[in-house]
Amino acid sequence: MKKIKGLSLADKVALFFILVTFFSGMGIYFAVKQVREKELITNARRFSTFLETILATSERWHGLWVKRPEGLKVVSQVSGLSLETNDEVELFRLHDPEALKYLASQASAENFKLILDLHNPVLYREKWQFERHQFVYQRPLVVKKGCVSCHEAQKGAPPLRLGETIGAIKVFVHYQSLWSLLGESVSLGVATVFFLVTVVLYGLVRFELLSPLANLTQKVREMSLGNLDVDLGVRNLSEDQTKDEILKLAISIERLRKSQKTMEKMLDDDSLVL
Repeated sequence: MKKIKGLSLADKVALFFILVTFFSGMGIYFAVKQVREKELITNARRFSTFLETILATSERWHGLWVKRPEGLKVVSQVSGLSLETNDEVELFRLHDPEALKYLASQASAENFKLILDLHNPVLYREKWQFERHQFVYQRPLVVKKGCVSCHEAQKGAPPLRLGETIGAIKVFVHYQSLWSLLGESVSLGVATVFFLVTVVLYGLVRFELLSPLANLTQKVREMSLGNLDVDLGVRNLSEDQTKDEILKLAISIERLRKSQKTMEKMLDDDSLVL
């Protein structure tokens, strides 16, 4: 605080504008970060809900049936004729967790990936975190009625309890760094306008407030050194003619200068009489 008090008014104003610019930038940074995180969470929830919705819908057809299991676990298979081509086709019903894996592999894209993790079932609510350039979202996979009935019908299948957590749906989203995101969100034009407004405001404060104060300070200093003939530039002005506080101060000092000069003249006249 002592160092700040030792600064000139111009330095204090410059420091003020620097702090305003800094905290404004930090505010924009954290605002963009919050918006980005909310967007990532929304997208991750949408992806995971998409998987669960398709799986729930597939229960109408007693599970998800595919033409090629692609190495995934199959519960049962059927053969028949296609109504469209009348060709013989073979369909495979995937185990529900395997069905989720299949759907996840089909839904994954370049910037995000869906994974079904059955090795870490200790997850009771959704959670997310940032890992380097990845946003990781996890959602518990809960046993439903279809899962219980399917396991009861399959010999050797482990028993399941309705509502228990058996795994997690994980969504990995590759996201841009916040600096590049800021570059997209805050365009060069906006940044330029903000910079110009800051410069203009500082210029107004500098030339309308600081320069007149500095000039008045110099004139008062000359008066204190004995120069009572200094021109403050307000000899023909009165306080009623202006609303400028600096000019009013100068007018008051001008009145003091005149009084001081009158006193000196009276003292000089008295000394001559003596």
